[in-house]
Amino acid sequence: MDSASKQPGTDVRIKLMKAAAVLMVCLSLLGLVLLQERASSEAQARKNPTAQAFEKAPETWLANPKEASEFERAVSAKEVTAVAVDGIHVLYTTRQGGHFSTRLIDCGLGCKNDLASHLGSLSVTNGFALTSIDIDARTASQKATQALDKVAGVLASLLPIGLIIGAFVYFQTRGSMGNRTKLAEKPDTQFKDVIGAEEAKKALRRVAAFMKDPEQYAAVGARAPRGVLLEGPPGTGKTLLAKALAGECRASFISVDGSYFSSMFYGAGISKVKELFTRARAAAPCIIFIDEIDGIGKRSSGKDAHGGEQEQNRIINRLLVEMDGFSALENVVVIGATNHIENLDEAMCRPGRFDLSVRTALPTAPEREALFSLYLGNVKADKGIDVASIARTAMGMSPADIANCVNRAAAYAAEAGESSVSQERVYQSLETHQLGGEVSATKSIITPETLRRIAFHESGHALVAHVLNAGIVERVSIEPRGPALGVTYVARHNEEPLHGEQELLSRLAMMLAGREAELIAFGNASSGAADDLKRASELATSMIGSYGFGKTFGLLSMAGVPRELIGPDVQKSLLDEARQLLENAQVECRRVLEEKRDRLTSLAELLLGQETVSGVRLKRVLSGAGDEELALVA
Repeated sequence: MDSASKQPGTDVRIKLMKAAAVLMVCLSLLGLVLLQERASSEAQARKNPTAQAFEKAPETWLANPKEASEFERAVSAKEVTAVAVDGIHVLYTTRQGGHFSTRLIDCGLGCKNDLASHLGSLSVTNGFALTSIDIDARTASQKATQALDKVAGVLASLLPIGLIIGAFVYFQTRGSMGNRTKLAEKPDTQFKDVIGAEEAKKALRRVAAFMKDPEQYAAVGARAPRGVLLEGPPGTGKTLLAKALAGECRASFISVDGSYFSSMFYGAGISKVKELFTRARAAAPCIIFIDEIDGIGKRSSGKDAHGGEQEQNRIINRLLVEMDGFSALENVVVIGATNHIENLDEAMCRPGRFDLSVRTALPTAPEREALFSLYLGNVKADKGIDVASIARTAMGMSPADIANCVNRAAAYAAEAGESSVSQERVYQSLETHQLGGEVSATKSIITPETLRRIAFHESGHALVAHVLNAGIVERVSIEPRGPALGVTYVARHNEEPLHGEQELLSRLAMMLAGREAELIAFGNASSGAADDLKRASELATSMIGSYGFGKTFGLLSMAGVPRELIGPDVQKSLLDEARQLLENAQVECRRVLEEKRDRLTSLAELLLGQETVSGVRLKRVLSGAGDEELALVA
């Protein structure tokens, strides 16, 4: 069925409103014209017959102009029978039946010979009729031009009224009726096309089962779900999941966002809610997807709520009423997506409206690997790219981040004139994303001595992480990006939510290794370890005060102790043991660096030559491969 035919009443209302606006403008113009004509006819009726005769066809006189002196001679000779004066124009008729016109010459104030000032007395002595007239002495072309100017003036005076009427019609038809919800085609996307999000897909499959056969569930008294809330970080595929649900059910798909219901006109938002659900019911089975549903907000209470808050309350109330009105067989489900579920009104979140609340999470390492493979397959990428290594390095990235990362890598390749996307370009894009920007201008001002210090600093991190098994060292770079002068990518062996004590101790040593490498190589440290020390202190404090790895507090967690019971002595005990933990980690990382001094130096020299080291070459250096093996890798 054509979507325009589903609501004929709405189309009729739109046409009537437009017709009414045009009619109002036309009536205004007609009223002005009629008033002007009536005023003209009333003024004409009050004039004498002589004036009316002259004004009836003034062209008869104006077509025969004479000199002013000729008119004066005719008056003196008593040849004139009637005279009509309009300002400086004079129309006169002679005894022979001639019709002439002239223009009086004004000789100025105090002029004694001014004929115009004596016409009254001359009309009595010389026996001619004298009257005043109001004529238009312009030519036809002059009249047409000035008529157009007059029409333009009238239209200009009506322009503000027309703009107000037009704006009202436009926003009413667009805001409350004209901008009707667009019914998208039934999506082809299905759950198999969505990588990851297994928890969300499992919950949505239950919804799909209801929508495919609602009568089966209604027969045993089961109530169909009315709404599903998809909550999760941005870019985790909430919109794709909603489309996949529609694709699984072969349902229609309507997509709006939380700001869709807002309008500058009071009551227009309510109309949008009604129209949205009317259209969804007509297109059932149908999925209504409201992205950023938290944009609708919460209802305000109290007498001090202003007009905007009252309108927002009415929109939320209408949305709740519409969702409550679903019957078991209407087969309409509302999917709401949000990054801030706490901003939703409590009445919307209760069962019976949004029956399910599903969280979408960031992808795991295998899911990231599948996503990178998918998006790299859409560009011209080199064969043999180590997608697993890239996926491990990309921890914390959403599907949208990964798609953008691959696209940026392709852009880098194109800018460099390369025919395909290499692994190095993907890593370059990853660094841009994770470190907050391109290679900074700081690179041009770093001295060779400082660059050598940075190389040893990053080499220390990498070597200790490798030897103490803090994780997999994927890449080391001394190119400055954002606030970082260098970076070492260390991925966990797995992404389990639990961290063992030994893993945390190894990570502590890894964080302190950059500073210790500087001390070993140069005999002094720099401020470059400030962020390392901060993160190490936070981890050590958590291990003692929250994770139960300390001796002083044992099983006591500071997170569960009331703040008023944590006095200076408790704080001192906590900090003393955390500092001891850091000192032990310092001793361990120094031991590794001194024992593997040759590897530390080799990696630092390699970084100074290449700026970035990864892959097989990095693994061989960290493992202590000889120069000959490194040459073969190169």
